[in-house]
Formats: sequence, C-alpha cells, structure tokens
Amino acid sequence: MEPAVGRPEKVESAPGTMPLLFQRYPDLAGKIPWLSLGTFPTRVHRLERCGLENLWVKREDESSSLYGGNKIRKLEFALAEALSAGKKKVVTMGGLGTNHGLATAIFCREAGLSCRLLLFDQPVNEHVRRTMLLCNRYGADMVYAGGMLAAGARFFTLEKFFSRGAYFLPAGGSSPTGCMGAVNAAFELERQVREGKLPRPRYIICALGSGGTLAGLALGTKLAGMDTEVLGVLVTVKRAAGYPVATTGTVKKLMKSTLALLHRHSALVPPVKVAAPAIIEGYLGDGYGCDTGECLDAMAFMKEREGIDLDPTYTGKCFAAVRDFVARMPAPGNVLYWHSYNSVDLASGVSGADWTALPKVFHRYFQ
Repeated sequence: MEPAVGRPEKVESAPGTMPLLFQRYPDLAGKIPWLSLGTFPTRVHRLERCGLENLWVKREDESSSLYGGNKIRKLEFALAEALSAGKKKVVTMGGLGTNHGLATAIFCREAGLSCRLLLFDQPVNEHVRRTMLLCNRYGADMVYAGGMLAAGARFFTLEKFFSRGAYFLPAGGSSPTGCMGAVNAAFELERQVREGKLPRPRYIICALGSGGTLAGLALGTKLAGMDTEVLGVLVTVKRAAGYPVATTGTVKKLMKSTLALLHRHSALVPPVKVAAPAIIEGYLGDGYGCDTGECLDAMAFMKEREGIDLDPTYTGKCFAAVRDFVARMPAPGNVLYWHSYNSVDLASGVSGADWTALPKVFHRYFQ
C-alpha cells in the first residue's frame, strides 16, 4: 500500500526558514515548491589542526539530524515538487552504496512518499553493504539495474512503464529543481561571509559526481555576486560508453537549465554569463567507488586531525585533492572545502540487520 501523500507547507507560513533564494527573489515564493527538511545554515570553520591557515570547511554533514550531507538541500526542492504534483512515489538511481539513494529513502519516508532505487554496480566494501542495509531499513524498493549505463537506460525508458505516474529524480538529485538547493547554499555562504563567519573564499572545492552541487554552487556564487571560483574534483567516470556523465559540458548544461528555470519563475533573477567550472582530475583511481591510497590517507588524516569522517567514494577523494591544491595554489587566498558527507551515526539502523531481508539479487554481496 502506498503511503499517504501530504502537501508541503507553504513557505509563506514560515518566513524565518524561507530559503535565502526566495528572500533574494521574492517572486519565486509560491511558484517553486519547497519543503523544509534540513537545519540551516550549516557551520563554517577553519580546519585549524590541518596545519594550513587558509583552509576552511563548510559542514554540510550537519544539514540534518536524520541524515546529513549535500543531498538534503536538493531534496527540499525535489520532494516538494513531487508532493505538489500529487505524486506518491519517487524513482531515482545510484550506485550500490548510494548516499543519494539513502537520503532519498529517508526523507521520502518523512514526507509520506514511497521510494524506488535503481542500483548499479560499484566496488563493494563495508560502507556499501551498510548503505544497502540502511536503504532496505528505510523502506526503499531496491532494484538491481546492472552497470551504470544500463541503469541510466532503464531509468529513462523501461522504468517509465513500471513506475507510471511516479516522480523521476535523476542520480544524485541533480536536476534543475534539485540544483536550486545548491544555488540557495551559495546565498547562505555569501551571508556568512558578510556576517564575518569566514573570509571570502577565493576557491570553493567540492566533489563532482552527478554534478548538481558543483553546478548549483557555480551558478549561485555568480548570482550572489561572490568573487569566488568553484572547482569540482572528479570522483566518477567522465563518460560511460561514450555517453557524457561528468564533464564540463554536462555541468554547464545543468547550470544553464537551472538558470532557465529560475528565469521562468522570476523576473528578478538577473542574466549572468554561464561558464563551466574547472574540473580537478587525477583522483578517481580505477573508477567510481574504487579506493585509492591518497583517498584512504586523506580519510585517516581528517579523522585524526579534525574528527571528521570522510567516505571513500566522494569526500575522501575530494579532500585528497584539496590538500594537494592548497599546497600548490596558483594564487594566494582562502580555500573552502565543501564537506558533503553525512555525520549522523546510523549504526543502530544496521545493528543486527539481516541481509537476507534484502531482495535475493543483493545477497551475493554479503556471502
């Protein structure tokens, strides 16, 4: 039985929590659905024990007491759009250890929506097994979809038949609607700079997977008038069977689509020149989800020095790149590392969990 569907609260009823995007462009309110899911603003602070005076962090891991990370900002807009359209189910996709899929399952349950996950292959480790158990724990309908390309093909074709009437959310929540969450995050950061919480960063560095956070931050900093360069660390393949997955072209296209969506609903959003942000390569290793020595070293370093957990798929590789970048910066200035992982302890959700409760196709990853 499908869960009961509610409607997102109107943002006008809670002006204190209204997105800064709506405060900057008031005519967006009431036109673009939004649902409060997180606790914002997230902290910014210097990484004092890393031995670098100019390195700061944006603690997106603290975005919610249920499950943190950068996905919550995207889901505040995406799930609100699903609810306002009267949808009962959300279909999305990701790797076997998808953080996005887990976040979607958790917040779909909170919003009264069912969640269907199309999962594609990636190297399996304890982190991935734990995520699969948690996705099942939070009620996701888990479907094995083969490789990344096959999962994408199914998402855009066959799944439309199996899940008629559902809301389809691309991998990582990286649709123009989801990207508005990262645009809003840029306005949040700009306010924190004005309030003296941190100096203006010359560079912001985030992981580049599905591209939504990089595209939204790059667009948002332009709209907010920040003289800041946003860089993405490639943590997935650039192309799958020739199909572009994470390139300057895909990021620029997403930026332009997000800006067009904002222009469609607001006459106040100014025209800005969209230029693709630079991509830092060389940290992917053998592929998506594959450990690297630099990644594992960065994870151990951050945990020991700052007590911050990184993951091996996204933030470990991103922070490895950040360390190298700061050591050989092309120009002086402050660097802000955008920490997109979750810091909420969900161990109780998998303690004693029975992997045989997963669909049979996933049992092989535990045997």
